[in-house]
Amino acid sequence: MKIKLLQLLQDLLFPPHCAACGKLLAPCSVTPLCDDCQKIWAREVLSQCDKCFLPMHSCLCVPDNMKKQGVCAYVKMAPYGADNGRSVTARMILGAKKQPDRRLFCFFARELRTSVRAALHAADRAREKQGLSIPSVVICWLPRNRDSVREYGFDQAELLAKALGRDLGYPVLPLLKRVRDTAPQKTLSARARAANMTGAFRQTGKALSSRVILVDDVVTTGAGMSEAAKELGNPEIIAVSVAITEKRRGN
Repeated sequence: MKIKLLQLLQDLLFPPHCAACGKLLAPCSVTPLCDDCQKIWAREVLSQCDKCFLPMHSCLCVPDNMKKQGVCAYVKMAPYGADNGRSVTARMILGAKKQPDRRLFCFFARELRTSVRAALHAADRAREKQGLSIPSVVICWLPRNRDSVREYGFDQAELLAKALGRDLGYPVLPLLKRVRDTAPQKTLSARARAANMTGAFRQTGKALSSRVILVDDVVTTGAGMSEAAKELGNPEIIAVSVAITEKRRGN
């Protein structure tokens, strides 16, 4: 009750707006989207994977470069980037990079929850078939460029990981540290992308579990996730992001 009252007071002082179009929302709104943008988002998550032909939110396909580094499943919600930032997905992602909006990150976590649980269940079944025990789960995130953290004051992947941890009930640990800033991936060739990310992360702690959920807001080329998974070295990594760039779908 106290939390709801505080949220109401905050929303009255600082009225919430739709994370995609900016329309005014009702105080204490659970979703960060207005009704119109919510309907568009619902259509965007139904975009079809061109490899498994499932809706994006049900697809667990892993890009080849991530698979080579031990990623066994990749959860994503919607495509990103093909419309030059006009989609609801793109506008939410861009907003999440600039403002630490708790309502938005909690929304992302709720939207990802079912798909992450499905990926974990599939991993459990695979282990049971091999006669292996089910490991505990820890969550970590792909650290943001240090220049961006200094500019905006937060790491959006960390906020997403912590929101997902609260929602799923798993511990969130800072297992990776960004030790080198990198150029924007979208400006580079495939080979340059991999070279750009090489040595960008350093492991800061060893997960006691063999199963790690690795979180980022959006996957552009898969090079960052691949390098992070390589550095972690865990035998079972489930990658999670809100969105994946259109050109990487099904690769």
